[in-house]
Amino acid sequence: MDFKKCSKINNNKIISTYENHKAFIINNVGLRIISKVKVDGCLITDDRIRCDYLFEIDEPIRKVIYLELKGKNVNKAYEQLEATIGYLKKRHNSKVVKKRAYIISSRVPQAGADVQQLKSSMAKDCNVQLVVRNRKVEIAI
Repeated sequence: MDFKKCSKINNNKIISTYENHKAFIINNVGLRIISKVKVDGCLITDDRIRCDYLFEIDEPIRKVIYLELKGKNVNKAYEQLEATIGYLKKRHNSKVVKKRAYIISSRVPQAGADVQQLKSSMAKDCNVQLVVRNRKVEIAI
């Protein structure tokens, strides 16, 4: 895996990605060093399932955000995030690395019993907080 080739590293005030009418925006109020990594089609190019992007925050890494921009199939998005977290377990294994995963989907509703089960499973199995939202997510770090 070639992180350098697939990463854009900067400390811009706004770091974002858009795909199929879905958006993920980081307001980098602390001007932290953020590495935006294109996972699907760059970091992982074989037939394995994987998420779309990940963001590594600070150097050394203090926080990781895994991102899947999906249509309606939230279960498939969960599988893609879980697989990517597993692939990168050694890189993101430190106890000081906080991990969060986002699914941005076009599915409504976003908080049904099935989504609550996915959030619980992700926390228990991967030690990662899962957030499921529709269309757009904007966070501040």
